[in-house]
Amino acid sequence: MDTKALEVHKALADNTRFRLYQHLRLSDRPVSVREMSRRLSLHPNTLRPHLRRLEEAGLVAHEIRKSDGVGRPQMLYRGLERGADEGRDYRLLSEMLLGVLRTPSEAERAERAAREWGAYLVSQDGPKPGVRLPERRNLAIMQSAMARAGFEPRFRRQKSGVEITLRSCPFRELTDDHREVVCGVHRGLLEGMLSGLQPPMTLKDFTPFAERGVCTARAAQGRAR
Repeated sequence: MDTKALEVHKALADNTRFRLYQHLRLSDRPVSVREMSRRLSLHPNTLRPHLRRLEEAGLVAHEIRKSDGVGRPQMLYRGLERGADEGRDYRLLSEMLLGVLRTPSEAERAERAAREWGAYLVSQDGPKPGVRLPERRNLAIMQSAMARAGFEPRFRRQKSGVEITLRSCPFRELTDDHREVVCGVHRGLLEGMLSGLQPPMTLKDFTPFAERGVCTARAAQGRAR
């Protein structure tokens, strides 16, 4: 691993910095520390050293925007795209493992394992057992977990729950030959993440490739029966 890739790995190994980076990458505009603090439920003094570390690793850039009226200029941050060569290609390994899942029962085992992983990813940012969180905080945790799994999620609140749009599927290249298994794993991850929230949510609908390169899902409050 070269020095640049090592610095990126070290910077993103911390959960707070990973959440911060993903929040900036998913934002369509530069974001202030105050806004990040509010959306991630973290104190500004906690965020600033993490932002410096991300900037040193080349993952974040800042700009200074002058205010229209009287007051200090505002510092805004944006996430930078990571280089394509900063990760390893596990396509061959994935193809080999998927080739082993030949029967429906083996595919079901893979989906169950995905549920466990989904719950684990949510638990890394989640509250202590029994602590209920407001919906906004739950969605922030869900967004972080999905981003950690490689998705680019968008949420839209509805009367009956939340609509989730998932872009940049990390399994996309494997669906041509293994669509049933891959989409089952994808669904399992979502179910596990939703069940790990406080209060939990249930996956009501899941539509792979509802549009080109985009999957959609709908979730509602409550635990699956």
